[in-house]
Amino acid sequence: MKNKLTQKSFFVFMLCISIPFILYIFFEFLGIAFGLLFPTLTSIFIGGLFFYRFYSIHQLIEKLLHDNKEIEKYNEIKDVMLQISNSIVYIKNMDALLQLFVNSAVQILDKADTASILIKNEEDLFEFKAAVGFDLEELSKIKLPMDETFLSESNYKKSVIIHNPALFDFSYTKKTNFQSFQNAKTLDITSTISTPILLDGELYGLINVDSIKNHDSFNKEDVMVMEYLTGQLSVAIKNVLLFEKTLFLSRYDGLTKVYHRHYFDELFNNLYERSKRYNETFCLCIVDLNNLKKINDVYGHLAGDLAIKHFANTLRNNIRTSDILGRFGGDEFVLLFINATYEQVENKMKSISSMICENPLNYDQHNFHVQFSYGISSFPKDTKDRKELLKIADTRMYKNKAMNKNM
Repeated sequence: MKNKLTQKSFFVFMLCISIPFILYIFFEFLGIAFGLLFPTLTSIFIGGLFFYRFYSIHQLIEKLLHDNKEIEKYNEIKDVMLQISNSIVYIKNMDALLQLFVNSAVQILDKADTASILIKNEEDLFEFKAAVGFDLEELSKIKLPMDETFLSESNYKKSVIIHNPALFDFSYTKKTNFQSFQNAKTLDITSTISTPILLDGELYGLINVDSIKNHDSFNKEDVMVMEYLTGQLSVAIKNVLLFEKTLFLSRYDGLTKVYHRHYFDELFNNLYERSKRYNETFCLCIVDLNNLKKINDVYGHLAGDLAIKHFANTLRNNIRTSDILGRFGGDEFVLLFINATYEQVENKMKSISSMICENPLNYDQHNFHVQFSYGISSFPKDTKDRKELLKIADTRMYKNKAMNKNM
């Protein structure tokens, strides 16, 4: 559009400044002499006037085209923000949300070719969780301390533009991390915007948006766009974290982090119905701590909670991932051993008992053992009735507890 207008304007300009000379020739033909001074001055005047008007129109066109481009960019940002806002409603998976965001960042910024998001873990190291244009599998092997990221320890709440990221990585990252960056082919970057992801003022992670093909550095306008987008991402992350917390609390016991009774019952019922339908076997095991009251009385309830957590961790670390562990409440636990015989479960529980006896728990410079009793029932060998399975295991657990008291 701009080129067509320029061509037309030039044609009109040439026509206008030619008119006085055309008239001069015409009058000369008629025998009327004006001299060249008049058509020359007239042509200069018309040309100057036209040039002034043309320049003004050209400036106006430039402004309109620029404004139109700004409107298009604004609409593009608005569309992406709408997409991210909608994701807050339907995306409940953190990885999916972060991947959507890096894709959106590259889409919005004209100079952006690649992007990645790093999230801070419990050890205060930053791990790559999403990327576009890079090998995420290779990047996920890298864990960066704060001083190896583009953000500053003392000024981490502000975005920064890095003009030579490869030089920065060479200067500040460990040799092993630099080699991993080379393997992931991240050192061809010419410019990077690094923007912090803040949750309630605390650093949660950061996003790097990179330019590879475009040698023009990012500018302040690009930074403003990224900070606006990242602010929206923070809102979405908080929603996903809230959903994950709510989901966790709906399934897991807060103290031991194993399934609580309500969710365990749901899993138990599903396993029971499936086993009846496909003639599968499983064992139910009820476990109860023997000396929790004594631990609470002698060492206090904090020691009692520590004993319960220690016992739950020992059980969880010594069963298969396919087995199911739940807390029935207090000091009572229940386990489901899928496709296991009574004898196999018996041997497993004896092994766990020996392990606990050999590894006393230390609290406030005191050592004590966490002792327990258990009862096992087998489906379908003992019974095919769900409630009866619980009753048989519970009865056998109390018999085992009575035997332990007499020893």
